[in-house]
Amino acid sequence: MLSALFNILAPAFITVGLGFVWVRLKLDMDPGFISRLVINIGSPALAFHGLTTMTISSHLFATMALVAGLTLVVMLAINFVLLKLLKKPLQDWLHPLTFPNWGNLGLPLCLFAYGDEGLALAIAFYAVGSTVQLTIGVLMASGSMKPALLMRMPMVYAIGVALLFMLAEARPPQWLLNTTELVGGFMIPMMLLALGASLAQLKVTNLKQTFGFVIYRYLLGIGVVLGLGLALGLEGPALGVAVIQGAMPIAVLNYLLAARFGKNADTVASLVFLSTVLSMAVIPVVLAILLG
Repeated sequence: MLSALFNILAPAFITVGLGFVWVRLKLDMDPGFISRLVINIGSPALAFHGLTTMTISSHLFATMALVAGLTLVVMLAINFVLLKLLKKPLQDWLHPLTFPNWGNLGLPLCLFAYGDEGLALAIAFYAVGSTVQLTIGVLMASGSMKPALLMRMPMVYAIGVALLFMLAEARPPQWLLNTTELVGGFMIPMMLLALGASLAQLKVTNLKQTFGFVIYRYLLGIGVVLGLGLALGLEGPALGVAVIQGAMPIAVLNYLLAARFGKNADTVASLVFLSTVLSMAVIPVVLAILLG
């Protein structure tokens, strides 16, 4: 069991560590540039190739996407009520406490834990999460809605075209599958390197203030996903992938948005950093239970 867990966790955390050490050594790496590559090129390619070649049923994929969407809705509602009770400013806290790292860390861990099936299932969470975070999430972080942003997201078009092929039960041309497989293949290692590089650049100042919120965030994420997954009939690898995604730390993108719009970036940096560090303890426990 320990060997199996190490084989799953080591590739992801070592790659994150490489990105972290690279930046600490003051070597050149721009996580912002990498993130733009991932969002605009790598993610759409990976999603298209994963959807059009997946061996899971479209019904199961749709159920996973539904669980992901409902998870964000439930977490948003619970966080809203909690922050109101604690009299915390919503514009500073609501966004980071709601959006998890379903991409950088979630995709590779699901891939290593459950193979290509796990990756296909995890893409449902990533597609929903990235779309919502880059639309509604930007609204929450900036205080202004930009509907045109959705139309500028390549992920939306990649998923739309993939769904057309799926509904027509047609296989895309081989050149397109080869291209998207090649381009999408760089996404996971680049995401992990960018995560490590971003963590190395965060200015962490409020660890004591944020520790309790990070613990709460882990309990909330796992509890909500597990409850919704069981209620919607998920089992086996599908339930496992959902729980792994529920155990993901707070996404780095929350910090990037907070820094961009001047919304208490230091606190968000502390939430991201501490939750990612604690994931090294939380995720092994979750995987041990799932795979035990």
